[in-house]
Amino acid sequence: MLIFVAARASRTKMAKIVIGLIGEKGAGKGTVSDHLKEKYGAVHYGTSKILRRTLEDLRLPITRDNLIKLALVLKEGYGPSVIIDSLIQDMEKNGSDVIIADGIRMHGDVEPFRKKYGNKFYLVYVTADIKVRYNRTRFRKQNDGEDKTTLEQFLEEEGKLTEISIHEIGKQADFKLDNGGAQEELIRQVDEMMEKIMK
Repeated sequence: MLIFVAARASRTKMAKIVIGLIGEKGAGKGTVSDHLKEKYGAVHYGTSKILRRTLEDLRLPITRDNLIKLALVLKEGYGPSVIIDSLIQDMEKNGSDVIIADGIRMHGDVEPFRKKYGNKFYLVYVTADIKVRYNRTRFRKQNDGEDKTTLEQFLEEEGKLTEISIHEIGKQADFKLDNGGAQEELIRQVDEMMEKIMK
């Protein structure tokens, strides 16, 4: 009887799943994260929190450009996986069954997750048309000065090496979510993805 109960308990306990989010600016990663938290009890961890905290300590403006510069400096000085390794250490303290790893954007960011979590890590690429993303970033005002960015400036940022790598890494994703339409459509895609993952 005890053996049966233990076996049934082990079947109902889901193994830890790590959802690695990658996506261009304004693609909708925040919406995906919010839904995963609300419906699946996911806990969110992001590289931007580490970088923002450092910029605040240095009393530097929290702009997208400064976040990227800091990431590049840290990778150059301490190794390409320094930020992701720090994120994984934070994630390991959490007992949730579903964990979101947000902020994957450069070559070398995926490998530490694959090494640590194996087939329990899923890379998810969230994307949308560039003009749709431009309008979203202007209205959300997540970073200093975003609401004043012109389309030309936005296109220039899209051409930077760190932004181009997002699209390249996205091609390796286990799941691609197209957020070019209504929010309900994105939510439907997330639920379909989670159904496949949880099987």
